[in-house]
Amino acid sequence: MIERRIIVSLINSTQYCRRIKNIWDISLIDSQSAKRLATWCWTYFERYGEAPQKEIETIFFNRAKQLSKDIAQEIEEDFLPKFAEEYNSEEFNLEYLVEETEKYFSERRLKILTDNIQSLITAGEVHQAEKTIVEFKPLSTSVRKLNEYILTAEQIRKQNNKRPALLMKPWLREGQTTIIYGNYGSGKSLLAISVAYVLGLKDFDREECDIGEWQVINPTGTLYLDGELGEMEMEERIKQFEWLGEQQYILRILSIPEYQLKTEDTFYLSNRINQLKVIEWLKENLNYKLIVLDSASTLFGLLEENDNSEWNNKINPFLRDLRAMGVACLLLHHAGKDNKRGLRGASAMGAMAHNIFRLTDHEKKQIDDGEAWFVIGKNKQRAAGKGFKTFSLKFSQNDNQTETWWEVTNNY
Repeated sequence: MIERRIIVSLINSTQYCRRIKNIWDISLIDSQSAKRLATWCWTYFERYGEAPQKEIETIFFNRAKQLSKDIAQEIEEDFLPKFAEEYNSEEFNLEYLVEETEKYFSERRLKILTDNIQSLITAGEVHQAEKTIVEFKPLSTSVRKLNEYILTAEQIRKQNNKRPALLMKPWLREGQTTIIYGNYGSGKSLLAISVAYVLGLKDFDREECDIGEWQVINPTGTLYLDGELGEMEMEERIKQFEWLGEQQYILRILSIPEYQLKTEDTFYLSNRINQLKVIEWLKENLNYKLIVLDSASTLFGLLEENDNSEWNNKINPFLRDLRAMGVACLLLHHAGKDNKRGLRGASAMGAMAHNIFRLTDHEKKQIDDGEAWFVIGKNKQRAAGKGFKTFSLKFSQNDNQTETWWEVTNNY
C-alpha cells in the first residue's frame, strides 16, 4: 500500500518529488512495476522540474513495447486507471506522506542489510558481514527545508513545546544525558542502582527515598544496561534495596556479560544495529524514561577514548535518539588515571551531556573494608545549577548483608 501511495504521489505532486529528492533511492522500491513507473517519474521530474501527472499515460504507451507482458499489464490495469482517483488534493497530506516515505525507506534499507548479512554469514564471509554492518549508515538526511527550523524566540514560544518532565528533583529530566564518573570502585553503579530503584517505587514520596536533596517527582521505569557486574551481582544489589517497598515500574536489566556468554554474540553499543534494538525496546515500553549505561568503556568498546571521532560516531547518535524519545540517560564512566584530570576521554564527551557529576572517595572511607562512601560534586549542570549542592553519601548494610541504605554525611 505504501509503495502505491509513493508512486501516485510521484506521478501527481511536484512538491512531493522535491521533498524526497535527497533520500530517493530506486533500489528501495520492491515492486518491479512500481520501480519502472518511479524511474519514468524521476526522469520526467529531473528534465522538466515537475511531476508528470497525466503525461504518465503518454510515457507508458510510448514505452509499453519495451516491457514484459506481466509488468505492462499490471501498470495498465492496476496503476494508470486509478492514479487520478486515488490522488485527491483536498485529502493529500504532504507532511504525513513524506514522513511515511522516510520510515518505509529506513525499514527497507534495514531489511536489505539484514538479508545481505545473512547471505554473507551463510557463505562463510563473516569478516565481510562485520564490515558491512560497520559501514552501514542510517537514513538521516531530512527532506524538510532548513528554513522551517530557523526560528525567532517568539516563534519558539508559539510552538508551546512541553518542557521535559522532571523525573528527580533538581536535575534529572526526560531526554537529558548525565555523566557520572569516578575511580574504579568509587560507587558509581551503587548510586545509579539507587536512583533507578527509587524512581520505580509505588510509594516514593517518603523521606527514606530521598537521596540527599534529590527527590523523585515523576516516577518512571529504568532500563539498566550492565557491561560490568553480571546478572548475579546485579540481582544481589537490587535485592538489598527491596526493603524500600514494591516497585510500580520494575527495574529491567540487560547484562551484556551474560548475554554474550549465553548467545556467543559479541554485543557492543557502538554497533548501530544494537542501538536500534534498544531504541525499539524503549518505543515498546513507553513507561521507561531512564536508561543507565554502565559503563561507556565496556558497553561501547571504544578503540581510542581520547579520539573525539570515536565518541561522535559511536555514542552521540545513540544519545541523540534517546533525547528525541524523551528518555533520560545516566552514562557511567571512569576518571583519569590519577583522578585529578577529571573525566577520562575526549572533550566531545562533555559537550553532549547536560550534567556531569564526579564521585570522589570520602577521606574517611575505609577502602580495605570495601566501604562505599563518596562525595558527589558537579563539573557541569545546564539547569537548576544552584539547586545542586555538593554532598556526601555513605552506604551501610545490616549484619547479614540483606539490606542496604544510605545517609548524608559531612564532606570531610
